[in-house]
Amino acid sequence: MVRKRTAAYVVGTLLIGVAAVGYGLPSASAATAGPITGLGGKCIDVAGANPANGTAVQLYDCNGSAAQTWTVGNTDNSIRALGKCLDVTAASTANGAKVQLYDCNNTGAQKWTASSGALVNTASGKCLDVTDRSTANGARLQIWTCGGTTNQR
Repeated sequence: MVRKRTAAYVVGTLLIGVAAVGYGLPSASAATAGPITGLGGKCIDVAGANPANGTAVQLYDCNGSAAQTWTVGNTDNSIRALGKCLDVTAASTANGAKVQLYDCNNTGAQKWTASSGALVNTASGKCLDVTDRSTANGARLQIWTCGGTTNQR
């Protein structure tokens, strides 16, 4: 069985003024919006800029669109785009659970913290990853056990 281990989504240049010192979420009083870049220099992107619940979150060439403008530093530890939250599908804690856009509902599936340069879902304790270590446009994001490797920073 081919292990579908993926490179963690690299979030080192969130463009919120912390790129020079490594990734980190700003304080709750300093919510900031901008693109989150990762593996292959691509941006976290809402597929098709579609704000519907369940829309895939993926990697895509950075283009400055609203689909790539994320707000971090919210008082609820959410990461938001297009008025919705970055969410682990069905609140899963399993490796390989896909990440989607969903109405903000203050559940653990939508809470994220920075740890060693990676984004960690607080409910699962797992890192944001790119499926199959792909840098292709449209590569889906998922959660996976954090390993502390450069792929997860």
